[in-house]
Parts: sequence; C-alpha cells; structure tokens
Amino acid sequence: MLDALIIGGGPAGASAALLLARAGRSVALIEKSVFPRRKVCGEYVAAPAASFLRSLGLSLDPEIRSLALWAGERVIEAPLPAPYASTLAREDLDTQLLECAARAGAEVFQPLKALSLNRTPRGFVCETPSSTLQARTVVAAHGSWEPGALPTQQRHAAPRPADLLAFKAHFRGAALASDTIALAPFPGGYGGVLMLGDGRATYACCLRRDALDALRRPGLSAGQSVFRHALHASAGLRAAFAAAQRDGAWLASGPLRAGVRAPYRDGIFAVGNAAGEVHPVVGQGISLAIASAALLSRTLDSPREYARQCRALYARALWPSALIARLVPYTRLPRLLSLGARLSHGPVRSLHA
Repeated sequence: MLDALIIGGGPAGASAALLLARAGRSVALIEKSVFPRRKVCGEYVAAPAASFLRSLGLSLDPEIRSLALWAGERVIEAPLPAPYASTLAREDLDTQLLECAARAGAEVFQPLKALSLNRTPRGFVCETPSSTLQARTVVAAHGSWEPGALPTQQRHAAPRPADLLAFKAHFRGAALASDTIALAPFPGGYGGVLMLGDGRATYACCLRRDALDALRRPGLSAGQSVFRHALHASAGLRAAFAAAQRDGAWLASGPLRAGVRAPYRDGIFAVGNAAGEVHPVVGQGISLAIASAALLSRTLDSPREYARQCRALYARALWPSALIARLVPYTRLPRLLSLGARLSHGPVRSLHA
C-alpha cells in the first residue's frame, strides 16, 4: 500500500513525487506520455521555480532581466526586479524533473495510463492497462485541459466564446536578446517571446475562441493563422521574426479557464493546473505548479490545511494576472510595465520553505 499515488508527471506531479519521497513517503507516479515531449508552454521559469530547479542540479538558460512590450508600433522596455527569472525548454524540464523524482526514491511508471480510480475502505485502487495500484491517497497532477474519466478531470464542456486557446512554436533565427522576454498583445489575445539557451525562440500565445473563429484563414493551420494575425498587430514582432524559420510544428491546447478549483475533494489532492490556473501573461504557471507540490509535501496529513493554503496561493496570483492581462494592450510607459512585472513577481515568493 503506497502512501501516495500521483497521476501525471509534469512539473507539479514530478515535484510532488520528489518532495514526498524526500520526506520518507512511499510514492508512485504514473505518466501516460513518453518523455521528452513538446507541450504548449511559454517556457518562462519565474524566479522562485528557477531557484528550486537549480538546487536540484538542473541547468537553466540565461537569466531574464528585461521585459519588452511590442504593442502596435510601440516598442518599450523596462527592467525586471531581482531575483531574476530564467528559461528552460519544456521537454527538458519535464524529463529532468521526473528523473530527479526517481532518484529521490519515487517509483515512476511511464508510459502508463490510469483507466479508473475507485475508493476503498483503506484508500484508493487505480486500474491501469498492466497493473493495479493501491494507495492511501491520490494526487491529481494531470492538468486541466484534457477531459477524462478520473474524478478530478474536467468533463467535456460546451465551448464558450471567451475560452482562451493556447498556441506555441519554436523558431530559429529570431532577433531577440537572450536576457529579454517580450509581450506582444493583439486583438483578442496576447503572446510572448523569449530565447532558449540553444538558440531557439519560443513564441507562445493565448486568444479568445471567438477571435480565432474570426481570423482563421483557408489553407493555414490555426497556429499559422494566429501568428499571422499577431505579426500584423506588432511592429516589434515583425522585426524580431523577419528572418526566423519555424522549428517543428505548431502546438495547440485549451481551453484555459482561469480560476481556483478544488484543491482537495473526495480524498484526492489536486496540484498544478488541476488545482487552479491564472492568466499566462504573468508567467507563473511553472512556479505555481511546483509551489502547490511543495505545499502538499508539508500538509499531506492535513487536507483541510492544504486546501486552505492552496486556495490562497492561487487566489493571490489570480488577481494580478487578470489585471495585467487587461492592462498590457494599453500600457505606454516603462514605469507601468515595471509595476506590472513586480505584481507578477509577488504570488510565489519561495519554494524552499
């Protein structure tokens, strides 16, 4: 009988497995995908997560010290506050963090999919295609975008015009300083650009479903249509990608529906996006995933306390992200841009406590 079974091997699940194993718990993690995998993610690692990952021995790319805004014909820059954020390709982050969890003593089953999850008098039974796993508690770390049969997964919901859909692609040959992250708003959404250590640029964006329906072009994929729309709206983006070539396919996911979900329900803990989501414009997704896992490792025996603190964690991040998402298209002064950066720094201060 395991102390904890974790479903999902992304940053939240791998961090939970790592920290619980370090605390002496018997832990198993199941992940349905084979790593390394590409995934929609801005690949911005906020300062608290960057510090935590470096403490595990992960090699992150150069520090991000400057924030640029490419809005229409305007190109303005502002310094980011220390401690500084960094970048890491999502395929490298997921792979290396899960390896750290396995070295800490967590048992990793990959690729393996959870088919069902049922309560028993002693805990839970999870059925997979090849085995049956029993655990006293279950940690849902499967994200929020993909519906499924597990009690913690979202059900298929009717599309909403305001749903945010996410897209991402890598490019070679983009012109952007390695210590800068650029925000490029456009009608219906916003995007961000940063450089990875291997010379690739990451372009990731979100836009409303109704905006995507209006801008789709025949013969172009959704990602290509969105990028063409974003280029038209931003002189800075056009200049940065004038000589760039896409490296790999466009990725898409969603819908993203910002809000705080149930951190603990019916005996199951939720971490990462399964517990809550904020607007991606603040780049807090990876930090919040790891922070929720760190909180879980300290409160596994106190579900109510975990739920209380986890709701507070996501609520603190939710209002700045919503505010910044609204203000970015109208920001004209570097001082206001710096203020937005400081607001986005606040929700997750430390992952070492």
